[in-house]
Amino acid sequence: MERLYRLFPWVEDPFTAEGLSRYRAAVSEFKTVVTHGWFRELISGRRELRLVDLCSGAGIGGVALAKVLTDSRVKVGLTLVDLRRDALGKAAEFRLRELGSKPEVLVGDVLELGGPGLERSFDIALIWGLTTPHFSPWEWVRVLANVSRLLVEGGLFAYDEADRVYSVFYLVGYKDVLPELVEGDRVVLSVHKGRDFRTGYFSRAVLNILSGEREEMRVYFWDIASSATLTWVFFSDVDYLPTRRPHSGVVLARKPRRSVNLEAAFKEVPAMLKHQ
Repeated sequence: MERLYRLFPWVEDPFTAEGLSRYRAAVSEFKTVVTHGWFRELISGRRELRLVDLCSGAGIGGVALAKVLTDSRVKVGLTLVDLRRDALGKAAEFRLRELGSKPEVLVGDVLELGGPGLERSFDIALIWGLTTPHFSPWEWVRVLANVSRLLVEGGLFAYDEADRVYSVFYLVGYKDVLPELVEGDRVVLSVHKGRDFRTGYFSRAVLNILSGEREEMRVYFWDIASSATLTWVFFSDVDYLPTRRPHSGVVLARKPRRSVNLEAAFKEVPAMLKHQ
């Protein structure tokens, strides 16, 4: 994953002008999100909240939400979880710069059950940065099982989402070859390789044609209704805020269902996937 993110042009470093701009946009967006009735209900009368940012990367989403809540006079205990240790290091330093304290950082996989430091419960779980394409529907179920397990009884889950069926396949059209970045010593293309019909993943080769460096990327093109419907299986209610445009915004889910067998999502493998 670290090699892919070094090759693929994704703005996430908050210590760059582009990353700082994205952080400020997230702060502005969260100022709208926290006015939702479910957030107001959760915050009401609270002096302290526990927030976990999963797949946090360099922490833009988690720090932005923590700042908005802190500005509302709520003390936020922030935990950042990601596979990439280098990204977590930047996130810790950025939180220190923005809010005067370092978060707890944990190297962990949201697709695995539990892990050191994640035995306690949180009031809010966040996945930010249009992360869902990293997960097939089979994997999104495991993510949701972990998220719901980490939350308190009345906890709240937020993730940003876009309708890629509309934006990629209808507005633009799927491209076999797509220039991703042209700058300096990097000319990065992504090239269609194939489709796995059991998982739903499209696979694309990501190639710097100047250096020859290459990685493979798997992408699932979620639409808002599909990821939200699976989320509803694990939460008693789900809502959508079109904060950016009608087909891009934030999905909110509250009150994890305790009747779902969460362990099964990690211990059992469907026959459909055993043939891979």
